[in-house]
Amino acid sequence: MLEGMRKHGMRKHGMEKLRLAVGYAAIAGTLPYLALKFSWLSGGDLGVVDPEAMATPEMYFGNAFTAGMDVVAIVVALAFTHDWGNRLPAWLVLFPAWVGTGFLAPIVLSAPVIGFDLALGERPDDVLAHWVVPVVYGSFIWQGCTLLTAFVLYARQRWPHAFAAGRHLGRPGVLGGSGAALAVLTAVALLVRAYTGTGSPATRFVEGLVGVLALVAAAAVVARVRAPRRAWWPVVAGWTGSAAMFSGGFWATFTLAGFTASPGVGEVLVRSGQTLGGVLLAAALLGTARAASGAAASERARHAVPQR
Repeated sequence: MLEGMRKHGMRKHGMEKLRLAVGYAAIAGTLPYLALKFSWLSGGDLGVVDPEAMATPEMYFGNAFTAGMDVVAIVVALAFTHDWGNRLPAWLVLFPAWVGTGFLAPIVLSAPVIGFDLALGERPDDVLAHWVVPVVYGSFIWQGCTLLTAFVLYARQRWPHAFAAGRHLGRPGVLGGSGAALAVLTAVALLVRAYTGTGSPATRFVEGLVGVLALVAAAAVVARVRAPRRAWWPVVAGWTGSAAMFSGGFWATFTLAGFTASPGVGEVLVRSGQTLGGVLLAAALLGTARAASGAAASERARHAVPQR
């Protein structure tokens, strides 16, 4: 028994060291991106070919907003790696982690295509130096790999029962059904755009990938109620797909509102539906996770009652 406790303590200590290393690696990955953003916000011209383009109110607000997102990523990484992160309210950790997953997971999954596109594509930029885009995408890919790993380690330690499933969880409900319907419509729109669009291969690939992730999220939320206990894939797929829908839709809506003179009504509707669908799927996934946690607590309480 003592030997088992000792081995358990060693495994726990090793996991804590791994979380610490991965979390600080994620923080290191934010530094190149933040260096560029802080330079531009302070009037510097690091990596800028046309400084006047960075001086517009829209660009200043966009740079401030994205720099703030990376600062939040640093705080979240620290929460993943230190004990005080376990004492934070769940929503304070889950929401930024979910949003960050939506922004970074599609880029990580598209890394080979992005790298190939950057290596072979010749797209002269009148605003930024040629090395800026590779540095930015490299930073995003590094952050995605490390932050998502840190989050998985954190979540498995703090909410182990959220990865459980079983028939006792019930149906997806109105939220899940509505989110799944919007996910299908989003997927169709994005896949058509990826096939017929005029953007770079990497841009079109990411659009299509988000469409695929939307379909996977819809299937995962429905399948979660039927998966065998301890099935982890519906949780991961539902989390990633709903996050990709929300973050991609939110950023597209933000861009349309701030940088497009007259956005098309159809585009606004598609992006709004994409954003809302991500929220609904995430809410349905959260509901089943709560049901799994409640069922696990009841199971523990039942076994804790002394038998006569």
